[in-house]
Amino acid sequence: MSLRFKPSELSYFNWMYSLAPCFPVHASKVNIITDPSKFYATLCERFRNANRKVSIASLYIGTGDLEKNLLELTVTNVKLKKDLKLNVLLDYQRGTRGEVNSRSVFRELTSDVSDRCNLALYQTPRLQGSWSKALPARYNEIVGLQHMKLYIADDYVLLSGANCSNDYFQKRQDRYIEIEDGDLAKFYCELIDEVTKISNQDNGTNIKPSTKEVTVSQMNKSILSIIDKWKQMQTRKLLTISDSDKNKDTWVFPLIQMGEFNITQDEQATCGVLGSAPKGSYFRLATGYFNLTEQYAKILLKDCKANISLLMAHPNANGFMGAAGPAGGIPYAYSLIARKFWQRVIDSNQASRVQMLEYERTGWTFHAKGLWYYPPGSGVPWATLVGSANFGERSVRRDLEAQAAIFTVSPYLQERLHEECSKLHEYSSECSSELQERHTPLWVKATVGLFRTYF
Repeated sequence: MSLRFKPSELSYFNWMYSLAPCFPVHASKVNIITDPSKFYATLCERFRNANRKVSIASLYIGTGDLEKNLLELTVTNVKLKKDLKLNVLLDYQRGTRGEVNSRSVFRELTSDVSDRCNLALYQTPRLQGSWSKALPARYNEIVGLQHMKLYIADDYVLLSGANCSNDYFQKRQDRYIEIEDGDLAKFYCELIDEVTKISNQDNGTNIKPSTKEVTVSQMNKSILSIIDKWKQMQTRKLLTISDSDKNKDTWVFPLIQMGEFNITQDEQATCGVLGSAPKGSYFRLATGYFNLTEQYAKILLKDCKANISLLMAHPNANGFMGAAGPAGGIPYAYSLIARKFWQRVIDSNQASRVQMLEYERTGWTFHAKGLWYYPPGSGVPWATLVGSANFGERSVRRDLEAQAAIFTVSPYLQERLHEECSKLHEYSSECSSELQERHTPLWVKATVGLFRTYF
């Protein structure tokens, strides 16, 4: 093996090796899940059978029966196996919202084995001091969140954008890709552990918070140290050819985005992938919340040579539709942002190259995100980006995000990626003309520009 992609179809992305550690695997170790209920069943199976570690990073854990069942079976497994530990990282603001919340449920179900079940609650440095009390519940969540979605059991890593909650286990469509690789699992566990160190520990061992500047500086150094360590380790492995390496046909690059701590790996990778693809190639992008950063928009309209389709949630498939208060205007805000982007497409004469689609399925909401790369002349994708990031302002600037770039020359895995992408598009329709005509409340028009970086 070497530090270059041999197939010409992927040679445009050789720069990825200098950006992130590479974890080569065989395609048989990659499991693509397309159904929320299967996502839940997989989590149950992995957590029930884990022997060494279960490590979870999510925005929150819900308080319904499905979530309690998942946590109960995991804790039961911890009680049976003395070497097994459960580590959970959630967002503080979201995980403590309401009287019954993620923290209270976790405490209740893990009280017998609290020494081997740890809950950490991350709070953005932006909310330190008076800000944490000045903003009311729910609204303080717009400042910044722990948004990574990682579900790890021993050597299995399940990357997703889905939270550990009832809605996401039933009729809230997301993406879920599971990879079996011990080194990749260790990498993401180290990442979770590092964020845990600056988070509120629910076992009473809280560390006195530093100033925002000190926290940002320390986290920047520690996260970059983990990335650099694994880059060096994986580079040495890649330069040493072994019989097992010869059968590996898929390359996984974990990508971290923590704009709060000046870590912009995922942003760099996304810009690079979109800007590197040759003419005649095809990108299919998806996001539940359409709010492209200015940099992403410029690359798509000026630098990108590929044809593009953008899939987003129809207002009826947006999880905020019907919400009380200002949150109820969020679906209209995303539509307005999409309409403005489409006008830029028209103004730049790119309408023949760019297509905008909306997902709408009765009774379902849409939360899937990522991209699929189709090389020139290929009917199947050879690469994908998958994880928690939405290509938007929040993902880049405020929240903690975990993604992965996956490249493969396996026809089997390419076909599975195509099936995943196609299934999402079964419920989509072209929406550019409808966007132009869709009504937007006046108050949404007045505020979307001011608060665009907050959602």
